[in-house]
Amino acid sequence: MGKFSPIYLVFFLLIQGSLSAHSLWIPEGNLGWEEANSCYQSLKKEIPPGALSPNILNLDRIRMEEYAKESAEKRLASLECFREKIIKNLPDDPLAEDLGEYFKTSILSGKEKEEVYFSYEWRILLSDNRPYPLTPGEINLAKQWFESHTEIKTEITILTTEFLSEKNPKEKYSRYLDLFTGYYGSLLRERDKFLLSISVESYKSYTDALKQRKEKAE
Repeated sequence: MGKFSPIYLVFFLLIQGSLSAHSLWIPEGNLGWEEANSCYQSLKKEIPPGALSPNILNLDRIRMEEYAKESAEKRLASLECFREKIIKNLPDDPLAEDLGEYFKTSILSGKEKEEVYFSYEWRILLSDNRPYPLTPGEINLAKQWFESHTEIKTEITILTTEFLSEKNPKEKYSRYLDLFTGYYGSLLRERDKFLLSISVESYKSYTDALKQRKEKAE
């Protein structure tokens, strides 16, 4: 990710929904960032900026499950690749025996940066500079979505460091796959619930703004 320009990165994140949804990312300059960069895993198909489901009463759980599982697989693949590269050059330091703790600061830095980029989407969402901005009631719904989003991403970060701390992670691959899939599925469900709970006009105004920002960035 260190090779991406700041502008491109912002809009890349907007369209993906959240970088943390699929691959380990450590910002440039932090311990392990080069290895994480070389292990970055892209989704086969971008997650669209709008809702995945047709309406709030008919959530497309099959489609969400597909995205969530692929996101989990990409996350684990990037972590396994990162572990393999890191182990080859670990310093002779007792602290480095626990990879999760050793790289915890770097991983937390990535989460913080991801939240900064997510705030760009958040500002577009709350902006009054477009037709049909959110109503006060819709803003309250947005805040609830933001809180759940933050909580789930925190759990993803904790699970990431936990995986790296495992001595034999391959033996527990299925456990981590299920947990990551569950968290990514929750991210998608909560976002769909919010987007499908606001008015048709607000929804269209917001997703159009995201698309226009992406087009300008390109």
